[in-house]
Amino acid sequence: MIGLGNAGRALVKALGAGRRLWVHDRDPAARDGLEGTGPAPPVMADSAAELAAHANLIIFSLPSPAASLSVGKAIRGALAPGTVVLETSTVGPEDVERLHEMLAPAGAQVIDAAIIGGVHGLAQGHGVFLVGPPEEEVGPAARILRSICEEIFFLKRRGDGMRAKLVVNAVSHTLYVLLLEAGALAAAQDIPMSVFARLMARESGLMRPLTHRFADRLRKGDFSGGMSTINARKDSGLILDAARALGVPLFAISASHAVYDIAVAEGLGPLDYASVGRLWEKWLGVSCFSGWCNDFGGNAP
Repeated sequence: MIGLGNAGRALVKALGAGRRLWVHDRDPAARDGLEGTGPAPPVMADSAAELAAHANLIIFSLPSPAASLSVGKAIRGALAPGTVVLETSTVGPEDVERLHEMLAPAGAQVIDAAIIGGVHGLAQGHGVFLVGPPEEEVGPAARILRSICEEIFFLKRRGDGMRAKLVVNAVSHTLYVLLLEAGALAAAQDIPMSVFARLMARESGLMRPLTHRFADRLRKGDFSGGMSTINARKDSGLILDAARALGVPLFAISASHAVYDIAVAEGLGPLDYASVGRLWEKWLGVSCFSGWCNDFGGNAP
């Protein structure tokens, strides 16, 4: 394990059950407190190269793409042929490919295994991994990952794990801004935060756009009945009017209103507002959303 930040330490704890690990972090203070995480204390390597010389599976958990590439340069001369480097740091897919190109001449393989979720579950062996290559290309590293995860998704090619994680993070980060905007709008009208939070927690709140409109109506192309796009646009306009009157700044909500304007102009007004997804299919010239497997418990293609 190279990198002993929050995620790295959680991985050490999970992997230490039944295994002896070599670990390294350039900050000596980051190595403190790792004793007792497994049957034996982790071996503290003085350098990344020293660690690489003793391992055939190396896990990166580093703070930036630049840090990953820097460590790659440091270890490439010490790698044995057949070494697997699992990149769990959050980097771009192009960074994964660049790291692989750097280490492949030494006979090493780089596999992206992006982590979803918090470090507490990860430390308990309940992580969720998004692995770029298909399982048959991952080899024995798949067994290691399965031993410390609650769920694992194998995708199509190197870099896809990072692509998927960044998409998921885009939802999380944008949704948080959206909740802040809506919460501020509720507070400005003396709606208790406890009521707002409870309404969001209901299935009809945050989950319904995913389970009903995205995973049911849009997937099936079923836009009959339901709430029309023109009515959704009307409500969105009323929300913006209220925010302007109250002096509540809205960013994500204003941007989404523009989409409903476009959808109505494109003739989607009478259809259920799940039909707004058709705009992206038109813009991309492909069918993005129709017919995928509605399986929230496994690998939906």
